[in-house]
Amino acid sequence: MNLCKQRQSKSRVLILTSLAVLVSPLVLPLQQAFAGTLTTVVNFNGTNGATPKAGVLQGSDGNLYGTTSAGGSQSKGTAFKLTGSTFSTLTTLVNFTGINGTNPVARLFQASDGNLYGASFVGGTNNVGTLFKLQKTTFTTLTTLWNFNNANGANPAGRLISGSDGSLWGITAAGGVNSKGTVFKIPPTGGVLTVVVNFNGTNGATPLARLQLASDKNYYGTASAGGATNKGVVFKLTPAGVITSYSFSGANGQNPQSGLIESGGFIYGTTSLGGASNKGAIFKVPLGGGTPVLVASFNGSNGANPTAALIKGSDGNFYGTTSTGGANNKGAIYRSNTGGTITLLFSFNGTNGATPQSTLIQLANGALYGTTSTGGASGQGSVFKFIP
Repeated sequence: MNLCKQRQSKSRVLILTSLAVLVSPLVLPLQQAFAGTLTTVVNFNGTNGATPKAGVLQGSDGNLYGTTSAGGSQSKGTAFKLTGSTFSTLTTLVNFTGINGTNPVARLFQASDGNLYGASFVGGTNNVGTLFKLQKTTFTTLTTLWNFNNANGANPAGRLISGSDGSLWGITAAGGVNSKGTVFKIPPTGGVLTVVVNFNGTNGATPLARLQLASDKNYYGTASAGGATNKGVVFKLTPAGVITSYSFSGANGQNPQSGLIESGGFIYGTTSLGGASNKGAIFKVPLGGGTPVLVASFNGSNGANPTAALIKGSDGNFYGTTSTGGANNKGAIYRSNTGGTITLLFSFNGTNGATPQSTLIQLANGALYGTTSTGGASGQGSVFKFIP
């Protein structure tokens, strides 16, 4: 199944609902400051990968690592490494073949054992996704940790995290008892996967983003659909598996697809729809849970339809990408403060990339790195560096 078509189809199902757009007094004026320099680090061309949905991570060795959801020798995706002073040398670590996974859309994660862990959206024994490990040092040996089978989940989309119990925790977008997704955990060495939560619609459905282990020892996450209004939820999950979900209304956001971050006693995130212009929003909930509060709305000019999580920059501001909007409607990089002022920093134009769907990272030198899933020299996506 073509991943892009599958996710677009899911998105169409999620957004084909009527929305009464409410203007919130919390929406502050847009500031535009086209400030910063963007450099294309790598252009994907199919052979070296294509259509990266996930961002890159910096490994303990200083190199950058990532995945592409398509391309490679089997056209089923790759795992890659970027080296050199400018990270412009790409080495393909793994070509996905179908049986070892297909279409990875989740960011890789390096655990304390030094290995890289990831998930493929489909493929594996039952063609509904896998969990895998790339062995440390060379990261060229792939071990399949788990093949999903629908009953225990299907289509993992968010990256894995280390739980407080030493297990790897993650989500699946589908499958489980109600076919609406799951939260699961599994030992890093493999073995038995445990389903912690089955989504049922009321508590959420179709989660697409990683969990966040907060300072209160609870896990927080989002589901892109379900809840009281079927516009998605943000949820709190105890280590024992007790879930409490808080619904979006549209006015405070709709269809969250991104991970969450903790800052200043709140949990922050983005929604791909909803807000004052129904083009997406930044929201927050208090640590401990609560109804999502609108922080800022996207309006197209300052970006639209964010699917990436926020990051906290070294200057104390949030940074992120939107998959559409900006000057050319091909996506944008933005900055936001906690008061709700969004500053447009950069608009993609296709040549330098388009449709960024991934979360940024910031390196020690202050530069931001990310990926675009389309555009670039071959139209198949890129890795970029942005200096605000």
